[in-house]
Amino acid sequence: MQIEIAKMERMSERGSSLLRLIQNSHTPLLDLLIRESVQNSLDAAKDQNSPIKYDISVKTFLTQSVTRHFKGIEQNLIRKFPSISYKSLVIRDWNTTGLTGPLHQDYISNNQYGNLLKLVYEISMPQEKKEAGGSWGLGKTVYFRAGIGLVVYYSRIKLDEGGYQSRLAACLVEDESKDDALLPDDQNHGLKRGIAWWGQPHNDESTKPVTNEKQINEILQAFNVNPFIEDETGTAIIIPFINESKLISTNDENKKTWWHTNIELYLNIALQRWYAPRIDNQYYKYGNYLEPSVNGDQITKETMEPVFSIINTLYTVASSDLIKPGSRLIDKKDINVKEVEIHRTLNDKSAGKVAFVKVNRDQLKMNVPDNKKSPFEYLDLQCSEDTNSPIVAYLRKPAMIVNFETEGKWTNGIDRTNSDEFIIAVFVPNSENLVTSLKNPISLEEYLRMGEKADHSSWNDIVLEDRKYTIVQRIQTRVASSIKEAYTTEDDKAKLSRSGALSKSLALLLLPPKGFGKSPNPGTKKPVHPDGNIPRRKGGKLHIVSTELENDGSITIDFEIVIPKDSNSFEIEIQVESEGNKKISGNEWEDEIGTRFPIEIKGIFINDSAANNGSKIIIDQLKTEKYGINHHITFQLNGFEGELSGKIKLSNYDPMVQASIRENLLMFKEVHK
Repeated sequence: MQIEIAKMERMSERGSSLLRLIQNSHTPLLDLLIRESVQNSLDAAKDQNSPIKYDISVKTFLTQSVTRHFKGIEQNLIRKFPSISYKSLVIRDWNTTGLTGPLHQDYISNNQYGNLLKLVYEISMPQEKKEAGGSWGLGKTVYFRAGIGLVVYYSRIKLDEGGYQSRLAACLVEDESKDDALLPDDQNHGLKRGIAWWGQPHNDESTKPVTNEKQINEILQAFNVNPFIEDETGTAIIIPFINESKLISTNDENKKTWWHTNIELYLNIALQRWYAPRIDNQYYKYGNYLEPSVNGDQITKETMEPVFSIINTLYTVASSDLIKPGSRLIDKKDINVKEVEIHRTLNDKSAGKVAFVKVNRDQLKMNVPDNKKSPFEYLDLQCSEDTNSPIVAYLRKPAMIVNFETEGKWTNGIDRTNSDEFIIAVFVPNSENLVTSLKNPISLEEYLRMGEKADHSSWNDIVLEDRKYTIVQRIQTRVASSIKEAYTTEDDKAKLSRSGALSKSLALLLLPPKGFGKSPNPGTKKPVHPDGNIPRRKGGKLHIVSTELENDGSITIDFEIVIPKDSNSFEIEIQVESEGNKKISGNEWEDEIGTRFPIEIKGIFINDSAANNGSKIIIDQLKTEKYGINHHITFQLNGFEGELSGKIKLSNYDPMVQASIRENLLMFKEVHK
């Protein structure tokens, strides 16, 4: 094949910089390769009535049979790889469109590049399909990092005018600064860019893919790869000269797992890890399900590892309106399915569903005679020896799991299980729902896709039309609370309501933002100041004199405040503490969490001295918009000044929350500004 060495141009990428794109430090390289390559195959689906067939294999080839096809680097390849044979990774799909579009940039019309040019000759060109798995056009750089930077692309497409066409091209992306770089440096006056392509000549300066069937078959035969035949269309990607030992990521934790001993075994687990929901799943409702194999050995529901089979079932339950499907591992009555609702922002309050289950070692076949590994090992997650964190997976339409979360916002408040039990959850968004608060509404699917990082490893809220949205944050909070509520029994709630933890939580609730005093015991009344005396207070500040925890779990606060002259009104609002010292108001809680605000003002009265002052203080109570919970008090002072004292009675519906009191004194001069 003819070589085309990329010219050194202004603002052009070098090979070294391309190899640094998406340097995902927390996901093993083979996992990234699986995520990217399967995603590309799914995005190129052709016939939605049959599955996408995907295979990844390890092939052996003879060195000199391959190197002779790469004009310009043949001798450098032989010097660098002197052995008779080496291995390559071959990624192949069927029932896909193949690498369609023009063969060269000179043939582009209406800015339609097509799959071929985007994959082989361009970088950072995002997917145009809104429901696609990819979005940034950067993930394909993982192909270059899986081997020596040399990648061969072979595809067979169906032409618009009828008939079929085969296409084959190659690309090399290498670190041009290394001493053993393959590309010569005499094409750019001594400057090396580290990028080249191979194909047939297009003109004196550039190449395009080979289309001659005989030449393509010779190259495929050298790589020990079969051509597509009959009416088959699809793509094969060949990554030669791989180093198997370097591709398998190992550490002290995973050396004990059997799939780290062999690259084919690892690829099998990686396919299940990221695509379990779509593998052999005929209930998948957005198009083709996935039929993957490794070296030709197909992965099915029956051959999947237990944890992945459970994830497959949970996805089906959460994504379809069908009756819960049966499973060989879990009873459908044990599966919980909850609507994840967020208010405002979306056309339909349902942002999706979360399906979850609590399983034991027997169900996961971790005991004799099966001796399967734990979910944490299969999912490459950290775990403790004594307790197990909940595991929450989330994904979009393509059904590639974005990530598995065991801590943070997705799991906040969910109790850990003992070492013999595991909580596994899958969140599936209501992708067709619309973000209607925008001038030009977009689907929830598109919103989530726009907020994914380039390596598709997490969801993040984004700024649209100069407004920062909190859709992901609210989904996370609601997912966590749904799981928490399902596994908190009535007995647990009763114990919590009378525990010392509750007393401490209520004490925290009652303290002003700066905090003082100690947690009261049930049924006792304690002054806030240690010696029982009330020191002189600054005017306009609320001071808690004492708190009393009643037998019914409610709490009474004795308060006082010195009202300065010309005060118009005084407000007291109950808020809940959140991460990063953030305070959540009643309406925000009910909007974002989806449940009633957990703290309610049950009663308020002021002492007679206020009435004797000659002023009539009016008390207004505000309720939350959705559930009507009293959470906000306004004292209309009507000329009152001096010391105001009284009592507030509160009830707590969730003893695990910590809350605070927000106070605000409004003066007449502020009102009339």
